[in-house]
Amino acid sequence: MLYRNAARAFIAELAEIRSSGQPVTVRGLPTHERLARTVTLAQPTERFITVPGRRNDVFATIAETMWVLAGRNDMEYLARYLGRALQFSDDQVTWRGGYGPRLRDWGGVDQVDEIRKLLSSDPESRRAVAVLFDPACDFADTLDVPCNNWLHFLVRNGSVHLNVTVRSNDILWGFSGINTFEWSVLHEMMAFWLGARVGHASFFISSLHLYDERNEQADRALGGFGGATGYEEGWAGAQFGTPWEDFAGVLDRWFDVEARLASGEDCHAEIAGFPDPLLRQFLQAIAIKWAIAAGADNARQRELVDDLGHSDIAFALREQLFRDSAQLLSPPVSTVDWTDLREFVIDLHRSKDAAYGNSWKRRGELTSIAANLARKIDRIDQVVGGAAAGSEALLDTVIDLLVYAIKYETFLADQSTDVAEKIFTNGGERFSDGPDGFEELMRAREVVGEVGTVQAEAAEASTAFDELDTFLQFHPQAEWMEKLVLAERLTATALRLVFAVALSDPDGVDALRRDAGRP
Repeated sequence: MLYRNAARAFIAELAEIRSSGQPVTVRGLPTHERLARTVTLAQPTERFITVPGRRNDVFATIAETMWVLAGRNDMEYLARYLGRALQFSDDQVTWRGGYGPRLRDWGGVDQVDEIRKLLSSDPESRRAVAVLFDPACDFADTLDVPCNNWLHFLVRNGSVHLNVTVRSNDILWGFSGINTFEWSVLHEMMAFWLGARVGHASFFISSLHLYDERNEQADRALGGFGGATGYEEGWAGAQFGTPWEDFAGVLDRWFDVEARLASGEDCHAEIAGFPDPLLRQFLQAIAIKWAIAAGADNARQRELVDDLGHSDIAFALREQLFRDSAQLLSPPVSTVDWTDLREFVIDLHRSKDAAYGNSWKRRGELTSIAANLARKIDRIDQVVGGAAAGSEALLDTVIDLLVYAIKYETFLADQSTDVAEKIFTNGGERFSDGPDGFEELMRAREVVGEVGTVQAEAAEASTAFDELDTFLQFHPQAEWMEKLVLAERLTATALRLVFAVALSDPDGVDALRRDAGRP
């Protein structure tokens, strides 16, 4: 399944485990799991998971990621940030299954460097693999066997994609706790070294599971998710920018500053002058941890977080420290009657259908239908991103998106009896001709759940279209029912977006009512 980012993947996959996970007891611990999961992140650098009930530890996530990338596996450093790590150490000195030494010094081989060199000289290579499972020692009876076993970097069309094979993934402590984050940082670094864009990150997970003892926490996370992850509002991180030849020295410098912060030193000047933007922000976050340990009060903590600006780390820290990130994503408060709004849309569609007929589908699925959807999504992205709306109000554009999405479903019903029987209660042959098919589907749709901000719902609709568009480009001859799944997701997100815009634009709703000829 393709998701926009790690937070959305976490919530969706967690909900699936809670609703349909299969029970299994492993080493005496009851769990529920889903098997053979493929989870793809479209924007892996949107790496912070900011869900109120999840309570991610920003400091520990950054610290462990840097520890892995530096090739370390010592407990002395990691336990400063992740005390429970000692529970998984055989000797309380190292993590024998730690990824760091395996990644950076496996028998004298730095797998990161080898991948970098290989893809620099042969960008189309399929051999850029890093292995993390060692059969010579990992079949032993031990507290720590690597869960992530294989990394594959693949460059295509100017983007570097990362595929990760995982034998066992605890969705709380593994997938959402560290794995998506740590590999996203390596992914970004590799893309920089190769002069490529960051592509998709895919996780092939044999067992994605939740321990039953964590059910209450899981339910808090699901209940705490308000529909937005922060990235829809423009919160973004700094970018990695260190050349490979400087990387080792920059890492040494980073850990030197970290150690001084942990010992209580003031390293403000050193952090301000740190050469890499992303790693500088990581140090700013680490500095906040040690300021808190030294007794910084709430006001001082907020000052330090504010110094991080409009960054994703700042957003994540506000959630961790103050639990107020939801205030930054509060939805509109005006009210709109969905039943009335739905009828306005139906009336307007009826008049447009009489004027334009079947022109919306004349050149087929890709050239006409998908292109119409793309134009509307592109305009929505531009206006929500701050561009002037011009002569067409945003409400008009999002309604057009919803109309085209539902009409696409009627088109699919024309192609497949299975689709028609699934979405229509009445028989027929040409569901996409005229207004009747559209009106039946439109009246069957309801707004489900609390609607988020316009920005949040627009991002959801954009992601849903991207999933559909990518699928159509690569699988134009796919089964019609497969296309319907993606079309229905787009319709659902478009519907919520229409409602969100209507809530924020009561004057626009009044204008829509007048255009529909209603009092």
